[in-house]
Amino acid sequence: MKNEYKITKDLIKSWAKEYYIHGSANIFLFIFWCVVGVVGVSGMFSSIAIYADWIATLLYALILIIAVFKLFIQRFIVCSKKYKFYSTTYGVTEWMRTTEFLDDEIVMTDHTSVSKLKYSNIQKIKEKNNVVIIFMNGNAALRLYKNAFIEGSWEACKKMILEKKKV
Repeated sequence: MKNEYKITKDLIKSWAKEYYIHGSANIFLFIFWCVVGVVGVSGMFSSIAIYADWIATLLYALILIIAVFKLFIQRFIVCSKKYKFYSTTYGVTEWMRTTEFLDDEIVMTDHTSVSKLKYSNIQKIKEKNNVVIIFMNGNAALRLYKNAFIEGSWEACKKMILEKKKV
């Protein structure tokens, strides 16, 4: 089975909106930054209401800004840096990503870079609409698009992956 699609700057930007929370550590961090944001908002309004020193209001505003950054903005910056790194490394602004599911391994080719992955390293598979994310050991993830299979189909590929995981 083979999945192939073109990676563009807009595609990588769209990845920042997909599957933000995965795993217990990310859920903990998400909850933590939500709590920090609530503390920032409530502290800021409380310090304004009781006519506290302007430094207290400023401190709570800063806490709120940091929480908003961590919750909403940071992942877009990370995706932009990732795109810049790859486009500089490959020397092109767009490239093809090909993922082949062979009998003994998964081979991912990103322009000229080749990575080989083992089926035994697959932790979890998440599907949402046309997107499939295969989470691997070590916080790695493999992104596929159901309509981007040029050989086989997602249903057949998923069946093969699940069979390989049992072995």
